[in-house]
Amino acid sequence: VVRYWSMQKVHYHFGVVRSHDSFYTGDEDAICQHWNKKGILGADMETSALFTVGRLRGLHVASILNNVVLYQQDVKEGVGQYVDEAKVMMQGEKSAAITALEALVAQR
Repeated sequence: VVRYWSMQKVHYHFGVVRSHDSFYTGDEDAICQHWNKKGILGADMETSALFTVGRLRGLHVASILNNVVLYQQDVKEGVGQYVDEAKVMMQGEKSAAITALEALVAQR
């Protein structure tokens, strides 16, 4: 994935994300600050399940996240911008999909 993006000159970050359900707690800011200080690049709710199943099945797994809401940005505002900037986000989603396909082909 990193090799492909480097060749395509795509802007990316490579690192650790966390999977969680804390979007629904009243303590989200404190939780995000804690993990941000530890260098966590992003958060989602699905990646840990993929890596768990991959480990149990002996599969190679990767997760490509297309950021919708930046850290410390209002979620409602961020999602609203996502709708307004659909073309930019669609390009990110397209790039992620093509990269995933390239990674699959490279594993053959």
